[in-house]
Amino acid sequence: MKSITNKFVHTLILGVFGYACWWSWAVLSFAPKVKHADWSLAVFTTLCFSLRPLVVALPVLAAIYCLWVWFRKAERVPSWIGFFAVAMGVLVLVTLPVMVAAYLPLLQAVNHLPAK
Repeated sequence: MKSITNKFVHTLILGVFGYACWWSWAVLSFAPKVKHADWSLAVFTTLCFSLRPLVVALPVLAAIYCLWVWFRKAERVPSWIGFFAVAMGVLVLVTLPVMVAAYLPLLQAVNHLPAK
């Protein structure tokens, strides 16, 4: 019973991690659409935009790990706590630059608004 619960929690963490990575990918996809034709994107935003495939690869790697946990024949399945710590740590390290990269075009658009 403990093994089934452990596998379920691994799957739950994978679902949350995958959804958060999808959300980060969507934010990166919409950030360049804010720019105006007269000015270019910030270099950091362009760099983060070019690293979008990494945001897709992370949940794939996590899914491979979860498949390994699910189909492992050993009696002792790895604890979900380590997977949770690594997934959430990676999520913070990826999402923070994504939010900054998405904020920069918005800030630039606000700075280019005409004063009334």
